[in-house]
Amino acid sequence: MPTGNVHFISLGCPKNLVDSEVLLGRLVLDDFAVCEKAEDADIIVVNTCGFLEASRQESIAVIREACEHKKKGEASGVVVAGCLAQRDKDRLVEMLPDVDAFLGIMGEEKIAKLCEDLTARVRSKRKKSPAKYQVERNDRECSADVGRLRLTPRHTAYVKISEGCDNVCTFCIIPKIRGRHRSKPVEMVVKEVQELAADGAKEINLIAQDTTSYGKDLYDAFELPRLLREVAAVPGVRWVRLMYAYPSFFTDAMIEALATIPNVLPYVDMPLQHISDPMLKAMKRNITKAETLDLIRRLRERVPGLVLRTTFIVGFPGETDEDFEELLAFVKQAKFDRAGAFKFSPEKGTPAGRFDNQVPEDVKEKRFDRLMRAQQAIAFERQRKWLGKEIEVLVESKQGRRTVGRTAGDAPDIDGVIYLAGKDLPVGEIITAKVTRAEGYDLHGTACVTGSPAR
Repeated sequence: MPTGNVHFISLGCPKNLVDSEVLLGRLVLDDFAVCEKAEDADIIVVNTCGFLEASRQESIAVIREACEHKKKGEASGVVVAGCLAQRDKDRLVEMLPDVDAFLGIMGEEKIAKLCEDLTARVRSKRKKSPAKYQVERNDRECSADVGRLRLTPRHTAYVKISEGCDNVCTFCIIPKIRGRHRSKPVEMVVKEVQELAADGAKEINLIAQDTTSYGKDLYDAFELPRLLREVAAVPGVRWVRLMYAYPSFFTDAMIEALATIPNVLPYVDMPLQHISDPMLKAMKRNITKAETLDLIRRLRERVPGLVLRTTFIVGFPGETDEDFEELLAFVKQAKFDRAGAFKFSPEKGTPAGRFDNQVPEDVKEKRFDRLMRAQQAIAFERQRKWLGKEIEVLVESKQGRRTVGRTAGDAPDIDGVIYLAGKDLPVGEIITAKVTRAEGYDLHGTACVTGSPAR
């Protein structure tokens, strides 16, 4: 007989997804059965996001829905974990009295015992006790994310190489939630990748709050190049993708690693946030416009076939029309393959949330629309460069008579896909395909029997 049934809801970014997989792994090892429907669960666990106001509101709405299942007798207990619990525990205890326990970002070793105790309490018909506080300090050393119950398809996985962040961007609350930057030892990351590769993962997406700072705290040196070599050498790993790369610490050695390690993809996710020097200074981004332009030039000169993704903030406090026009001109000039944007949100606990010269919402909206329209045209144009080329494609799924895949230039969930004719292509395998059509953010193509794929 299982210890109990648990329904798990994971919200937020890929870093939170890894935490969710670890929590689920611990529960399954303790003989909990994972159920698809909340009404079939003894315990509902919500792993929350607390980064932006919109994500907090989404998390609270999901928690309230879980508590409604409990009130109806469809579930016996509700556990709230993750960033929102770490950030707002005391306020949540008052706001959500039906929650049975709160668990922060570092509580993976406690989740099974906590849920076991809650299940036992219900089965013994003991009265509800006050919500348990399990939220610990956020400065503990990293532990290995092994024994995960995977939520991604078998062929792709995220690997978190560090925790926390030492950057002091004025708009960001993450260092207060997840603490100072702590790297995992190289050997720990490699062990995780070996486990994932043995489980079928061919694509490894390296993530952190700041991947380019990897190793500085442990080895007194930026050791991302070494880590890339070690991860790429793990048997079974075909693609290694670098995400969340902070621009001010992007060294020549990192560029060389991207250019020369065969199965490290020529793909960089590097949030720039802005290009105007006054805005970069106000954001405390620790980089200038001239340095940003130089970095992009060096990356494109050295890394063949580079696909560059970035993110911008519009409407940051004090952003003038001139600042925005400079950003818009930069986007048109730089021609990023992929770019997204956020309208500035004044977050409680951040310096920027208290800045004067807040930009009106209607101005933010207009700037956002102009920027994204310009980038859309650029992205569509960049897609056409693949027409007629043979490229590697990771086969993702089947949809009727066609197959859906991703190219090396498409990260999971955030970028486009390629639609392939035929339904007999092997899901989870990397094949060669010829691109026949570009349609918006997506491509169309046909599988090749022979041919050397382009990168």
